Amino acid sequence: AVLTIGYLSSDFRDHVIAHLIRRMFALHDRDAFRVIGYSNGPDNGSDYRREIQEGCDEFVDIRGMPGPEVAARINADRVDILVDLNGFTGGARLEIAALRPAPIQIHYLGYPGTVGADFFDYTILDPVIVSGEEEVFFSEKIISLPPCYMIHDRLAVNSSDIPDRVNLGLPAEAIVFCSFNKANKIEPVMFECWMELLKETPGSVLWLSDNNPVATGNLKREAEARGVEPGRLVFAGRVPSKDQHLARLSVADIALDTRIYNGHVTTSDALAAGVPVITLRGGHVPSRATASMLTALGIPELITQDLDAYRTLALELAGNRDELERIKGIIAEKSRASALFDTEAKVRLLERAYRRIWDDFANGKEPQSVRIDV
Repeated sequence: AVLTIGYLSSDFRDHVIAHLIRRMFALHDRDAFRVIGYSNGPDNGSDYRREIQEGCDEFVDIRGMPGPEVAARINADRVDILVDLNGFTGGARLEIAALRPAPIQIHYLGYPGTVGADFFDYTILDPVIVSGEEEVFFSEKIISLPPCYMIHDRLAVNSSDIPDRVNLGLPAEAIVFCSFNKANKIEPVMFECWMELLKETPGSVLWLSDNNPVATGNLKREAEARGVEPGRLVFAGRVPSKDQHLARLSVADIALDTRIYNGHVTTSDALAAGVPVITLRGGHVPSRATASMLTALGIPELITQDLDAYRTLALELAGNRDELERIKGIIAEKSRASALFDTEAKVRLLERAYRRIWDDFANGKEPQSVRIDV
């Protein structure tokens, strides 16, 4: 029987979640699945919105519709599995899932952690993100999708679009560290570590995202307070397209991951651009996202377990161009063949998961954690 999958999100637009899932909808096997998108976000006229909308069998704009009305619509559409892509993120409509409009309900991707509510049966993660003994901390059962739970769009840098470093305000030769994470992910412990790296790497700069003028000013001031010339923090504004962003990102030498809340799409972008990402694997889901991606890509040597190891690895790579180029070569080679960027393969895994949990439901079984291996 054909299963109807409903995807509920406020982010079917030019948004980081859409950057990951834009091709997912069209790639579903139409002999086995019917796909309905329920959109709670604005239509910004982007290619992301158009591609997602065209990839669905049906697309419903639910903005302005009261929760009970949306739940009634989902129920009337006979959705078998409702997948909420928000969790506790901006634009979420958790009251819809709370009304239990579908027999099976999953939350996925937008919010990395447990919702802590009884109206989601499952969440989708992987064994790097959450170990078996940690499942007790989740209100949901875990659908484990190794090697990495995130779905990614396959991206590539067009070499003819790569800008000159100097035109970007970067040094032509010295090491360029970068972290394009939002400023609210940058906290004092890791920032202190980054400033130490700049002090110990002559001429190097830290390339950051200029998306909040208050934060930009604060970071410059904090750099100076730590004995670093504020001009060694180089801030990059937004560019019109993801392609342009990846092209400029590819000129960086080393991406430095944030600590408490890792880069998610930020890390994915850096790896797609061929830039090594050094991470510190933490103790909860958002602090393990980059470790999950690096494991999937087959580069676990960039995962560190404490701040000293993180600092040491960054200094070693910054001081050894040959080793840095070797790792960049591995990333370039593996990203072409890796399951990490194989959107179609990930959709097939998701479909196997959907079928497995539906069969359990149809056979009267309570939700239980499942692992779907490649």
